[in-house]
Amino acid sequence: MVRVRLIGPPRIEGPDGELREVRGQKPWAVLARVLLADRPLSRRELSAEVFPDADDPLGSLRWCLAALRKAFGSAQLFTGDPILRELPLGATVDVDDLRAGFLDEATVGELLEGIDPPCSVDFATWLLVARQHVAARIAAALREATITALSREQHERAIRLAQLSIRQSAHDEGAHVLLVKSLVAAGSADLALRHVLHVETLFRDQLGCEPSPALRSAARSSIAAEPPGVSASVVASSLLDAGRAAVAAGAIEAGLDCLRRAGSQAESSHDTALLSRCLYELGTALVHAVRGFDDEGAVVLGQAVELARQAGDLTTAVSALRERGYADALAGRRPQAQHHLDTAYELAGADADPRLLAGIHAVAGFNLTDWGNLTDGVARYEEAIALAGGCGDQRRQAWALGLGGWALLGHGRGAEAIRWLTRCLAIVRDIQWISFEPFPVATLAEARLANDEDCAPGTLEHCFAMSCQLEDPCWEGASGRVLALHHARTGDLDQALRWITDARVRCVRRPDTWAGLHAAILQTETRIRTAAGDAAGATAAARDLVALAARTYLDDHLPGSLALLTGGAGRSDRA
Repeated sequence: MVRVRLIGPPRIEGPDGELREVRGQKPWAVLARVLLADRPLSRRELSAEVFPDADDPLGSLRWCLAALRKAFGSAQLFTGDPILRELPLGATVDVDDLRAGFLDEATVGELLEGIDPPCSVDFATWLLVARQHVAARIAAALREATITALSREQHERAIRLAQLSIRQSAHDEGAHVLLVKSLVAAGSADLALRHVLHVETLFRDQLGCEPSPALRSAARSSIAAEPPGVSASVVASSLLDAGRAAVAAGAIEAGLDCLRRAGSQAESSHDTALLSRCLYELGTALVHAVRGFDDEGAVVLGQAVELARQAGDLTTAVSALRERGYADALAGRRPQAQHHLDTAYELAGADADPRLLAGIHAVAGFNLTDWGNLTDGVARYEEAIALAGGCGDQRRQAWALGLGGWALLGHGRGAEAIRWLTRCLAIVRDIQWISFEPFPVATLAEARLANDEDCAPGTLEHCFAMSCQLEDPCWEGASGRVLALHHARTGDLDQALRWITDARVRCVRRPDTWAGLHAAILQTETRIRTAAGDAAGATAAARDLVALAARTYLDDHLPGSLALLTGGAGRSDRA
């Protein structure tokens, strides 16, 4: 069986593991482009991409294809026009395996590592996007495998996988959090603390900033002493109630401490169902109530899923899977998010509690619309809104209306967006959901701007100030971006640049940034810089947008971001 390895230093391996010789960089560029393209390529367009400066581009392409046929040992490969790309029976390609969910840990690396041939701008852009896609899949697969290993107490495997993630991206704080959690779980608390100190030094020296508090938090091992005469399960239940109440009241630190101690007591009581509920509440609080702790939250939620399924507590298992799906959707790990949400729906069943189903549909809508599938995503939002309204779950209804309105606006359906966002804001104010209010306020203002209506800058500034008081990077970024749009509309490009630059910095100051919002900010920054005559700044922002859109499966953003990078018009998403 022939194995094609395009991840890491590229090579072709024969059935016995022997390497097939391929000379030069251009044949590898041709092979990757042919195998990974989303459609068959004609000889003329491929030769123009790979051999833009050759005297005879088609002849150069024929030479490369002949070299590849020789390496595969088949004269029937890569013939025709468009070029046929079927490989010999039994041949495998590591990128295809990765797309199918299989990760070969021994060959983790960059797509076409060490291969950067002088080619056209079109090929260079394709390679940039393809590398981001592969890197995102590898990072997500490693993260998922690490969390699974931790939840199954396979500590040595978790450590090895987390170390692989760090080798892939030394500045990925989430990977460091997972390594620290793995070391603590393996009983190596001293090593975990030493790694925390190393990472803090690394970030200060190379990034000029400190890692978030989530890194040090991951190194803690919270053990609470059991009060005399009271069973551990009773203590755990009371701490669970107190922790939930504290988080709901906004006393986040006190709530997290209670929930951590509840988990410790539940563990000592050997009550698997109780422990799963404690871990679910703690994981949910880490994902939603405090910024920067999504990685630790995902680990805890993964443990909650395993324990809840063991205990037969399907409600907790489904809820924990939903929250894992949300954390992955927020970060742009869309296939993983959809897998968790599909599993949650299968576990719950179509006749489950409407609150449970509303939550799954709402998060699925969030993931699908950011992924570029507006039709299915809006349908899931509508299902969530109907279910949540029917059972009186106003928070879930408002959340789906607000995020659904954002999605509709981004796809040019402004009138619908205004209706959804107006309903959302009315519910939010009725139930006094202060921590969510800045988002529908900012998004409704953007919808009105898009509809050529005036928005009150004073209201937006109040919204921004409220976001700062809440210390929510996403809401700060969202409200700051709309202020930039307002100033750009009035022609004050200096103020618009100041606000959009500030919005970008605020949005990404924590590792669990909402990828879709980050992309919208970059897109707005690119257009404002272009309007202000800052060509270099616009190109830099557009390049960051292309990489982000490719890495986080923002499929609907990618064509527009590529057009911005190459100077085309592109779509007018969130302009």
